[in-house]
Amino acid sequence: MSQKVKIYKNTNRKSTAYNKYFAKAVYDDKFIETDHLADYIQGRCTVTRSDCKAVLDELGAAMKHFFEMGQKIRLDQIGIFKVGLSSKGTFDVEGATANLADKARVLFLPETEAVFKKTVNVTRAVMVGDTPTAVTSTMRVYSHPAVMLKDVTFEMAYGGEYQEPQEP
Repeated sequence: MSQKVKIYKNTNRKSTAYNKYFAKAVYDDKFIETDHLADYIQGRCTVTRSDCKAVLDELGAAMKHFFEMGQKIRLDQIGIFKVGLSSKGTFDVEGATANLADKARVLFLPETEAVFKKTVNVTRAVMVGDTPTAVTSTMRVYSHPAVMLKDVTFEMAYGGEYQEPQEP
């Protein structure tokens, strides 16, 4: 199996990529629901469908519990989930409370693996009092693809022909 893609043309005149062609993922109209995941997992291990379903049903409640405790959640071979939020600003220090947080969302960082590693020494100038001082620090550089998408192939959907958008 492979991820289906179709080609689209950027028609935004304000974009630096105007008139360029890009590949875009194509999805089915349906979602894979919890029951389907439970069936799939059951077929790949010795756990029963009902056990898989029970665990998947409880996953959301468990994640909510740990988010409320200020925890990040790492699921092996999946990635890291954590809470992100938007906040209203204020100039009033007394008004700077938790009530400034107004929009919460779940952030997801896919699991990665290190493919290339090298150490780089970086020298930068820092002010120590009134004197600029050179500080050298060591930084590791990684190149890492998403583990879940490693070896995923792509193929054209619907015959693969680019078609101009039709006027409504």
